[in-house]
Amino acid sequence: MTSSVKELPTKPSVAEVTPSPRGRATGRGRTATPSQRCRLLALALLPLLALSACTRAAEPAAKLRVLTSFLPVYCFTANVAGDLAEVENLLPANVGPHDYQFAPRDLRKLTAAQLFIINGHGMEDWLGKAMKAANGSKTAIVIEAFAGLTKTNLITELPHIHLPGEHAHHHDGGANPHLWLDPTLATHAVTNILAALQKADPKNAAGYAANAARYVERLHALDRDLATALAPARGRRIVTYHHAFPYFTRRYGLDLIGVIEEVPDVEPSPKYLAALQKVIREKDVKIIFTEPQFSTKLAQRIAKDTGVPLAELDTLETGPLKPTAYEEGLRRNLSTVVKHLK
Repeated sequence: MTSSVKELPTKPSVAEVTPSPRGRATGRGRTATPSQRCRLLALALLPLLALSACTRAAEPAAKLRVLTSFLPVYCFTANVAGDLAEVENLLPANVGPHDYQFAPRDLRKLTAAQLFIINGHGMEDWLGKAMKAANGSKTAIVIEAFAGLTKTNLITELPHIHLPGEHAHHHDGGANPHLWLDPTLATHAVTNILAALQKADPKNAAGYAANAARYVERLHALDRDLATALAPARGRRIVTYHHAFPYFTRRYGLDLIGVIEEVPDVEPSPKYLAALQKVIREKDVKIIFTEPQFSTKLAQRIAKDTGVPLAELDTLETGPLKPTAYEEGLRRNLSTVVKHLK
């Protein structure tokens, strides 16, 4: 059966046109020479090339990848970085550096980052294991936030309850690592972090500097508020759960006379507890401070035996991973101290 639809005649393509000896086509028009065809092709591709270039220009450059160890270091780094770098924290929000155990799954974060910013002074004692697990793989450059502090800034001698018959108490010579609880020392950490980010990402150096300047001003304001509010409490004697607050008490004039646990997670001996309770009574201690990360059972027993009330101070080692967590935590601590040491 013959179709009733007739095929429309088609115009011959350039390839179908046979040039005459004189260079004229046997069909209509002229044949494009090779050079003309190249020019036509280039003209046709110009819009596509321009679009591709615009697309590449619109794509944002990869941001500097920064890993931090735990909450205070995260806060300092996130405020300096702003939106110029990607900041990730190694530890989960509810895990402190004393409890953390490096796991192989965490190696991905360490190898993906360009900088790894830590507190230092022994706070991240698991770092050696982490680097060993890397086994030669390329890992982030490690930056100690509190590096470069003078000996006068560091606290190595801590309050100690002398037990009966004890002749001497030996210290290991290492500095107490809880430096972030003094906001004036935190500004030193911010300066080190700024220098590290600027070196790793020089194109954003000015932006990092502006962010750091704003954050340092907030830390100075925080320190002024703490100093003003705690001035009436200067000289008041306190006991804390661990040796986490010597920088805080030194900065604001509180008298830290002892701690419940000299070694975290190691329950003190009955002999030590008896000596501590004796000092609490003799020194007229006004308050015993516990920590949210640890059980209060032992502290409650001491409070009951001595008649000294309990309150909670946060070391800020754990908490929500947001840039303002450090400032908010210190202001909560301020409210607690003012309330109990009027």
